[in-house]
Amino acid sequence: MGSHYNRAPMTKDKVLATATPAQTVIVQAGESIQDAINSITDATSEKTYLVLVYPGVSRSYTPKDNVNVVFLEDMGGGGGGGGTPDDGSVTDAKLADALGAYILGEPAISASSPPPGAMSATVSIQLRDIKGANLAGKHVARVWLSSTEGGTVTASVPDTTETVVIGDRLQTMFAKVHWMWLSNENGTIIFMINNSIFPRTYYVNVEIGGRVYSAGPIRFQAFEGGT
Repeated sequence: MGSHYNRAPMTKDKVLATATPAQTVIVQAGESIQDAINSITDATSEKTYLVLVYPGVSRSYTPKDNVNVVFLEDMGGGGGGGGTPDDGSVTDAKLADALGAYILGEPAISASSPPPGAMSATVSIQLRDIKGANLAGKHVARVWLSSTEGGTVTASVPDTTETVVIGDRLQTMFAKVHWMWLSNENGTIIFMINNSIFPRTYYVNVEIGGRVYSAGPIRFQAFEGGT
């Protein structure tokens, strides 16, 4: 069974612009959802994909883990799908709302320097959707410390293990500097970097859906005149 629509009220460019920064595949009339799904070979729980389907495409497909399928025709007004949409039935706002349920946007990262002589700095990460709203539900993010903004994992490792405050540490890739974190039910991750080696500078990097966001610098400094 397939839906028979002759036109889509949004252009491909508008859809792609709204979908950024997700891994998004567009399926238009005459194309196959299954072919689009099969072309995705690197989907993981940390790197999910969105297959965005225009009207006029058969809905027959076999699902794949970490690949979400959204039908534009289901975003029309009225009684919840069905019928040929007019030019105003799929608006930018409706599309953004639908995509926001699947796509993570830029997180809010708080990573401030402690006072001189202090040996702990709090890192707070709030995961958000593409519209900037705080996410509900648990989500996974890769987090690492670097010596430069957006850099590779630092070789200057803190001398003490981090403290978990909110969320769960699912996996440690490199002790004290590189982890996989699970947020709480409000999309929040908070932990403390513990370090007594001065001076040290760290940036916090968060990877969401293949994109990297950074905050800092966090500077650990001795008391003025101290060692």
